[in-house]
Amino acid sequence: MGAAQMYYTSCEAGLAGYPGFQFNAATPGVDPVVMRRVEQGTSYEPPRSAGYQPTAEQMARFPVNLCYLPGDDGEPAVLANTVFIGTDYSQRFGNYFVHALSLPSIEDDLGSALPIDFWRAGFWARTEAARTDLPELDPVPPCSSGPAASEEFLQIGPGRQGRLPQLLTAVEHSMIKGERSVVIVEADSDRVAGWISAVSHLLPPAMSRRLSFSTYSFRPGRSAEHVIGTVPDTDFVVDDTTLRGYFLFDFPGDHFTPVVAHPLAEMLAAMDVRDGAEVWSLAEPLRSGAERGFDDWYPLAAAGALRAGIGVSAGDVAAVVGWLAGNAARLRPMLASELVHRCFDHAGLRADGAAALVGIAAGAGDDDLLATAEVRAFALLVDELPDAAAPADVPRPVTPDGIAQATDLITRRLAGSPPGPAATTVLTVAVRAGLRFDRPTLEHWGRELLAPALLAGTDDRVPGLLGSLPHSRRTVLESLSAALPRQRPAVLAATARLAEVVRDEELVSYPELHRAILLARAAGEPEERVPTLKRLAASGLPDGEMLTALWPGEWTVADAAEVVAAVPGAYWRSPAMVARIDAVLRRTEAPRGESAWANYKAICEFAGTRPVSEHLSDESLRHVGEMRRARAAIANRARAKGSEPRKILLDLVAQAKQAKGPARRFLESYLPQALLRVDALVLADVLPRAPEPVRTEFCRLATQVLRAKQPDLALAGALFEMRAEMSGRDRLAADFDQVLAESVAQWRSRDLDRLAEWVDSGPVNGSSGYFRKWREGNARRGIGRFLPRRRG
Repeated sequence: MGAAQMYYTSCEAGLAGYPGFQFNAATPGVDPVVMRRVEQGTSYEPPRSAGYQPTAEQMARFPVNLCYLPGDDGEPAVLANTVFIGTDYSQRFGNYFVHALSLPSIEDDLGSALPIDFWRAGFWARTEAARTDLPELDPVPPCSSGPAASEEFLQIGPGRQGRLPQLLTAVEHSMIKGERSVVIVEADSDRVAGWISAVSHLLPPAMSRRLSFSTYSFRPGRSAEHVIGTVPDTDFVVDDTTLRGYFLFDFPGDHFTPVVAHPLAEMLAAMDVRDGAEVWSLAEPLRSGAERGFDDWYPLAAAGALRAGIGVSAGDVAAVVGWLAGNAARLRPMLASELVHRCFDHAGLRADGAAALVGIAAGAGDDDLLATAEVRAFALLVDELPDAAAPADVPRPVTPDGIAQATDLITRRLAGSPPGPAATTVLTVAVRAGLRFDRPTLEHWGRELLAPALLAGTDDRVPGLLGSLPHSRRTVLESLSAALPRQRPAVLAATARLAEVVRDEELVSYPELHRAILLARAAGEPEERVPTLKRLAASGLPDGEMLTALWPGEWTVADAAEVVAAVPGAYWRSPAMVARIDAVLRRTEAPRGESAWANYKAICEFAGTRPVSEHLSDESLRHVGEMRRARAAIANRARAKGSEPRKILLDLVAQAKQAKGPARRFLESYLPQALLRVDALVLADVLPRAPEPVRTEFCRLATQVLRAKQPDLALAGALFEMRAEMSGRDRLAADFDQVLAESVAQWRSRDLDRLAEWVDSGPVNGSSGYFRKWREGNARRGIGRFLPRRRG
């Protein structure tokens, strides 16, 4: 069964029944919709150089438009050949002749040929038919078409092969992503057809049969095909607008829209066009039916090329491996097995891809395939191992052959290997692969490879590795113990790095190493420092090395207080212990916070006793003495009666002025609080003598107390009684004025009345008059009396 034909031109007689452009003839029964598509999609304008009276020879060189329009929603596809024939029956210039075919099923109608293969086919008519009915045509492509012709086209044109990846990618964007059309500008339509043929024979056949194209258009802007061909002498102008508006490939002018080539396009362009059919044929059994764009077709094409023995890149193989991971289960077992072997045979396969193939082989349920995959993957992994780090995902062999081969590979790789990162990496792979080795081998590796690496201290992976190799760990401990007399610092540092992996029972025979382990553990866990100190010092006094290991820096006040409270008194016969607490006590900066002060007081109390005090520095003794005297005076004040509290406060003020250590700050924080609760006479005697920080803090606290909800009449009265006896030049006068203005001046009238009674009954003459005068000038009046009071 052939294809229905249609002739369309400007003629005197045809199917329309009147002269003009019409269908001259057609196969009976052609769908009118198809005829309308032919009429609308095949108009022709010659190049500008045609003139008005071209000769037959000139017209023979005019561009030919072979146009292919795929059918949508079950409608037939159209393949039409349009040529310029000069004048029509009325001698009017501009006539063209269209010979079109209706193709309901392109596979049935064209067979294995593609639409572009009918370029310059011998059956294309260019003259009118004598009758209006045409027979069906069995189209046969010319011998000059096909993949061989496309390959020849690419080879004879300089630079054509290099542009092909971008052209293929642009065509895919136009077809799949619905982006702009591809416009090919060439010297003639034969070359345009050559490009379309190369693209068609390299694309997946399913895409090739959906690729719409026209080999020539005078006005590409009016065409909607995926690929549109034109020549320089037309309406089409190459400029920035068309470079952005189309995927433009102007070969004569060397202007091209930038396109990033897809990996599939790179792969297809690198192969011979004649191999394309075989590649896609071998990829056909891999299809799921959901493939659309290059991302979907890429791994299938790479797999087809592998099956055909056609060279592909390492990236192409990686694409196949990634695709197999999600698709191998739906393939025939033999086909999946073939692809796994083909991937392993490729020199570009990397270790991570080989590991993925092991998983694919395991899922295939083929034990022989899995064993082969494990052996080859592990060999590839070991060959590629870097010195610095082993891969995180190491395949764990499960088949007997895989386990035996992997074990043998590791053993041979480490035979004679020097200690260092490379050997550590190989051992890490062995552990991650779950391989088992005999005890003598593991002991040898511990002694010859891991112990030297641990002593070198340059590879942080060794301690973790030893956590998984107990037999190696034993010989490492032996080696470290033997090296202790010669390399004590390095051995102790190396042992400390084993703190998390070595058990205490393994260290019974190595007391020095055990000590280093305990110190390393405690250094990282502050709550374990004092218990470890007590444990290690049970057999002797703590030394500087031990204390430095437990506390790399100086003790804090909290550290010192914890040690003082926990360790036996005998420990303080150690000069290193005394030096530690002396460093804390020599500091002049004051502790911060109540708990810190409590700790500091405890330290000072302890340090004031023998025998510790006999070994402290003069500066520490002075600070301890200052603190103890201050605390003793404060304790005496609580018990004092009569005039003694006043004397004690004056003594504390004198101590605060003289103290050099933290006791000064201690007293400066104590005195302001104490002075808030003394009478005016004591306050007047003590506060002016106090250091500046005490006076400032007292004024701040007084302001806070006097702004409280419940007025403090005693404190306010004391301030007024003192202020009444001050001159304006007194250094406290301005401070008191500010305190009273910010607090008492805001009191309600009835509270001020109560304060007036308090001042009147006070012992200071003249204070009543001063208060009344102050109240007149500072207290709120009128409506201000009813405004909300500010709260402290």
